[in-house]
Amino acid sequence: MTDTPVRPSEGSQITVLVSVGGRPVTHVARAGRVTPSTLIVPRKSDERRWGVEPQGEADVLFSQQGRLFRWPMRVEEVLPTSYYLVSLQDPRDGERREFVRATSELEVRMTPQRQPRGAFQVMSVELSASGMRVATDLPATPGDLLEVMLRTGQQSEGRAGAITALARVVRVLQPDSGRELALEFVELKSADEDRLLQLVFRLREAALFARIGRRSFA
Repeated sequence: MTDTPVRPSEGSQITVLVSVGGRPVTHVARAGRVTPSTLIVPRKSDERRWGVEPQGEADVLFSQQGRLFRWPMRVEEVLPTSYYLVSLQDPRDGERREFVRATSELEVRMTPQRQPRGAFQVMSVELSASGMRVATDLPATPGDLLEVMLRTGQQSEGRAGAITALARVVRVLQPDSGRELALEFVELKSADEDRLLQLVFRLREAALFARIGRRSFA
């Protein structure tokens, strides 16, 4: 007996990666109708300018029970109010290192576990869904656990949004530019995981469009 491949549930948050004019773009949305081989992704009327064309490939990323999945699909039709996608392969566990990284100056607070929390500092961070590499003078050695909070710049209930995680120090690096820590996330709530993916994609996309002088897709 084989396990039934997992699918996103209707109404759940998904991230769709497509290519427009040879450039990667992202679309964060709520899943519409889902079948074993198709997916409806709602679109707004003003999204026509994005230029998503039928027959283009799309990767749909979604989280379920704390696991990240990737569903390879194809844009079968671009409808007035939605994109109609068909499956190319069953969804599979997403190896997080497959996904993009983004580098940016972010407000970060890193505190050794069970110690009083320190202050936020603006740090140069290379961020991915599985961890981060950050330039810091914080004393730490491989194996240490750090409580990490990233300010996202998005507002939630009138307060600045933040992503919290427990991270393990994997390596201490000494490049020419200064001391860096390579961290692996070991505890991350599913809601924060979704927000982290969005942040990575948003930073990556902003950097891309800054280089080519175009407006972001999202």
